[in-house]
Amino acid sequence: MSSNKKIIVETMKKLYSKKLISARDGNISFKPKNENYFYISAGSVKKKNINEDQIIKVDFKELYNNTYSLNYDKNYKYLPSREIYMHSYLQTYHYFKNKDNFVVHAHPPNIISYIGINKSYELNNIKKTFPEINVGNIGKNVKYYDAGSNELALNSFNSLYQNDIVGLQRHGSLSIGDDIDKIIEDIETLEYYIDIELNYKY
Repeated sequence: MSSNKKIIVETMKKLYSKKLISARDGNISFKPKNENYFYISAGSVKKKNINEDQIIKVDFKELYNNTYSLNYDKNYKYLPSREIYMHSYLQTYHYFKNKDNFVVHAHPPNIISYIGINKSYELNNIKKTFPEINVGNIGKNVKYYDAGSNELALNSFNSLYQNDIVGLQRHGSLSIGDDIDKIIEDIETLEYYIDIELNYKY
């Protein structure tokens, strides 16, 4: 258990140090294969100082028709990120049952700029400019919805579950996979090439 929490802690600190999130932004969850629980970072904590006490275990149980109940200690001093539903839709999906599964929500500034503030430009368009970049499958952007909302969670699931990363309009990126190092590498790679594109255009 501690090793799983440690990976989330180290990755959150890495995202902060690489300026892929700001002080209290971003969240990560991890579900071990064949388990009915996942870990998720707590909300409203400083990511550069995050510790294992701020990683929350969430148990889930199927109720009916792929609907799940989520259970965690609501009296604990820290509570899960408000994006818990964005993570749980993915972590409870049957396709990921027998896999270790990470879900990473970051706020990479170049990705946010590239997909637009007032208009939403598709993140996967970067592959038209740089077809050689190896970042897995980029799904369609998720339109803007309030943070923590069920609309954001559901639309994020629909865009991501068959892909590796998607852009969230005015919000950041959402990634999924069993290799946390590859997830971070893909975000960094997109940031690098998008920076070139943005500097060329503007």
